[in-house]
Amino acid sequence: MPASKIKRYPITIDGEMTQIGTANELAIALDVLQGQFDHAALLQLRPHLAEIIAGATGFMTVVKSLSIEDQLYLIQSIGPDLAEVLNSARHLRDILATMAEQKVEEALLTTLGRAGLQHLILTGAELAEVLEWVYGECDALALELLDDDYVRGLCRHATDLSAILHNLDFSLQARLLDRLGWPFVVGLVKDGYDLAYLLRALPPATSAGLLHHFSGPQLKELIGNATEWTYLYQRLEPAEAELLLSALNQP
Repeated sequence: MPASKIKRYPITIDGEMTQIGTANELAIALDVLQGQFDHAALLQLRPHLAEIIAGATGFMTVVKSLSIEDQLYLIQSIGPDLAEVLNSARHLRDILATMAEQKVEEALLTTLGRAGLQHLILTGAELAEVLEWVYGECDALALELLDDDYVRGLCRHATDLSAILHNLDFSLQARLLDRLGWPFVVGLVKDGYDLAYLLRALPPATSAGLLHHFSGPQLKELIGNATEWTYLYQRLEPAEAELLLSALNQP
């Protein structure tokens, strides 16, 4: 958009007025203010912040210039327009990667809400990338907001679920598998490769729970051939390899 077409909005700080129309202009103004009047500037621009920031790049530019409390205020102010501003799971991931405060991540996810997260995250791989960059209880919050049915829809293959599990701690892995349901999880396992992907993502205790759902003959048919067996066995921890050998001998 030509500079003459950009709509600008006035702010008055310490008796001086300036016009703000883009994220770069806002970031420059915030840097000049050096934190003293940042909140006052955001307060005056609040009805127009989504328009001024305009996209994920603009959001990242502005948020880097703010204190933690003003980052929270910015997120709150953009509110229901946040998903449109961020535009994609890739941008959400990049923004989360720059944030070091759990409460800011929580605010970002909560403000996006179920509708916003489902608008941004369209594949299992995208969910895995987002989960890689959240901290503390934010991974559980993201999964809860997305909804179990939606997460099932993202896991079209065992590789999708494996990627997600790799970015969760062991306790949350177990909770997610219980919520998704073992029949759904077992249904993703079509061959020895799928079994390898899931076992590799899980600790031995949870791997035992997965293997418990297969009989020995089912596992032998599933693994199928020497190539799959080698691929699977080479990727197991010793405890998991022992579990698998034991499961193969079950009726």
